[in-house]
Amino acid sequence: MVPRVSAPRVAAVLVALATLPAPGIAPAATPAARAVGARRAVLPFIADDYTRAVAEARARKLPLFIEAWAPW
Repeated sequence: MVPRVSAPRVAAVLVALATLPAPGIAPAATPAARAVGARRAVLPFIADDYTRAVAEARARKLPLFIEAWAPW
């Protein structure tokens, strides 16, 4: 069973995640350096494998982000 989470709690987790630096990628010193050779941070999403996503989140002690949408 998946626990229910309130909207303010989800918003707080998203804000906290947005403020974390990307692991292994140092920010560039100047805007010019960023434009020339800086690598972009990529979020490694796990698609359609909830069990694996939960296991990785627990192992890394990170919150789990679940994206959901509907075509309507």
